[in-house]
Amino acid sequence: MDKYLLVMLIILTMGMGFSIFKEPPSLEFFYAQLVGAFVIVGYSTYKERKTRKSSKKKL
Repeated sequence: MDKYLLVMLIILTMGMGFSIFKEPPSLEFFYAQLVGAFVIVGYSTYKERKTRKSSKKKL
């Protein structure tokens, strides 16, 4: 995972904690950040598979 994606994932995770422990909890904000975290993980997985596939073709 790239460094900037990891930083964004950490910020989203911290925001999820803040939104849950707020009084009253902001569930819309929590789920939006959860979807953002899933998108980042999915994108990094896709990018990693693509680079592995291209490196196998070069060999």
